[in-house]
Amino acid sequence: MARKAVLQGGKRDEIINVATKQFFEKGYEETSIRSILNDVGGEVGMFYHYFKSKDELFQVVVERFFHQYQEHFYKIVEMCTDKEEFVEKMLKFYLDSMKQFGHVSDNLHWTIMYSLSVRTIKSLLPAIEEIIKKVGYHIDRPIDIAASQFLYSLSATLHSESFAGMSFEDQKKELLALGDRLFPG
Repeated sequence: MARKAVLQGGKRDEIINVATKQFFEKGYEETSIRSILNDVGGEVGMFYHYFKSKDELFQVVVERFFHQYQEHFYKIVEMCTDKEEFVEKMLKFYLDSMKQFGHVSDNLHWTIMYSLSVRTIKSLLPAIEEIIKKVGYHIDRPIDIAASQFLYSLSATLHSESFAGMSFEDQKKELLALGDRLFPG
């Protein structure tokens, strides 16, 4: 009788945790199943008990990362009552995330980085729709369009060299001004 695959916990989680660390530190191409298993202390057969391929494992790592990222972002949205509070907490979250994962861009192929960027924006759209309504931004277009415009503008601003060179206070002012330009009134 075939053994049933374990879908949660134990060695599977250990493989995912090690793979996350390696993918983020070394990049996708430089991370091998063997290097993951060496750190876990397992054999190739154990890997294939849990995953069909390195690609499937990478997808699991990305899903877990986005789930955690999304949860944290939604907590920020839930806590905030005005746009100033949202901008400050969101900016701190972004800066902390860049400290933790900023080196990833040096190790991942640009196509993966682009995909992660698009995926981040897509995963945060519902939260941005909620915060737009919650803080009372005036919108004269469908909420999904307004949220997309805000997120893409926010992403472009956060990743610009000029923004990176600003003080935290100036960054907050810039993001508040961005919201006011997109949602006048």
